[in-house]
Amino acid sequence: MPKTKFYAIKGQNGNKIVTSWPECDELVHGVKGVAYKSFATMEEAQAWIDGVEPEVKPGVRIYVDGSFTPSFAKAGWSFVVTENDRELARGFGVTAFDAESRNIDGEVMASFQAMKWLDANDRTGTICHDYEGIARWARGEWKAKSNIAQQYVRAIQPYLNRAVFEKVAAHAGVKWNELADELAKGAIKHAQEQQEVDLKNAQIEKTLLAAEKATDKDM
Repeated sequence: MPKTKFYAIKGQNGNKIVTSWPECDELVHGVKGVAYKSFATMEEAQAWIDGVEPEVKPGVRIYVDGSFTPSFAKAGWSFVVTENDRELARGFGVTAFDAESRNIDGEVMASFQAMKWLDANDRTGTICHDYEGIARWARGEWKAKSNIAQQYVRAIQPYLNRAVFEKVAAHAGVKWNELADELAKGAIKHAQEQQEVDLKNAQIEKTLLAAEKATDKDM
């Protein structure tokens, strides 16, 4: 059963919290001067309406995310390193191989890369993830049955002492999680554009080679 989302709406005609996107869309679509966000809890939604800033948790926190689109074979991944609500570093890219489990491939790659960052910088921190398997597989609470899960579990073993895990709600207004989501999607877009450039260059090179061979025959 899908979890309930809370949509907080601020507008000139007053503020409101609703629990469905169609209802939210009806209230905000085409309305000037209205602002809205989705949250995982009623308390967070009300706090946003009241202008209360969310609590800044101490320590290094790394927000990770993955992305996938059917038009591209590989998954996108990203991580954003923060401390005291300030960005320290970021990383993003696409998986080396075609995705076996759609965006899950990107999710686990992001977590792996985040732990590698912690180790390279001699830090410990919290991996903030929205896909539950990130922590469940790492802690042995889920059996790693798929190939990608087994690779993830093996790869992170040297770095497990560097990280603890915390689940955050996806698309619920958490700015760093939203940024990680954007970076993972952007990594796919960039890779797609580069792939198109490489294909065009290969076609041009093929045409030039064919023309060169034809010229050699005529000489």
